[in-house]
Amino acid sequence: MNGSIVCGVDGSPDSQRALGVAGRVARRLGAKLIVANVVASVPDPVVPANTYQPMARLTGYGPPMTEKPTDADMEASEALLEHLVAEAGVDGAELRTELGIPAERLAELADDEEADFIVVGSRGRGPLKSAFLGSVSNSLIGIARCPVLVVPRGVTEAGPS
Repeated sequence: MNGSIVCGVDGSPDSQRALGVAGRVARRLGAKLIVANVVASVPDPVVPANTYQPMARLTGYGPPMTEKPTDADMEASEALLEHLVAEAGVDGAELRTELGIPAERLAELADDEEADFIVVGSRGRGPLKSAFLGSVSNSLIGIARCPVLVVPRGVTEAGPS
C-alpha cells in the first residue's frame, strides 16, 4: 500500500458521506487523503446548453459546462473543498481543484498520485437514470486502474472511527 486515497467530492450530500468514509479510512490506515473537486469543462451532447445550472458552473455538481471555467469557478471550487473538509473534520487532507471530465480526471489523479483507491459517493438514481444522465461512480469503475469504493446512499455519518 502506497498510503494515499483520492476522494472525489462535488458538494452533494452523497459526496459528503463519501468524504466522511474516506476520512475515517485514511485515519485508520495512516494514509494521505487527497480530496478533489473536478470542475467540468466539456460540453454534454445530451443536455441542451440552456439547461445548465449555476451549481454546475461552480462545483461540477450537475450537468457539465459548455464553456471554459473562469477564475471565479476555480475559486468557488477551492472554497467548496475547504468548506467540505472543515465540515467533515478531516485534518491534513490535500485539496485539489481539477479541470475536465469528472470520472476521467479522478482516475488520472489517482494514477498521478499512485493512489491505493478512489472513494466517491453514489446518488442512487437507479440504472435507467444513471444510463441516461451518466454516473461518475459507474464510469470510474470502468476506467480506474485502482479499486473504487462507492459509498452508497444509506451510509450514515455514524460508524466506527
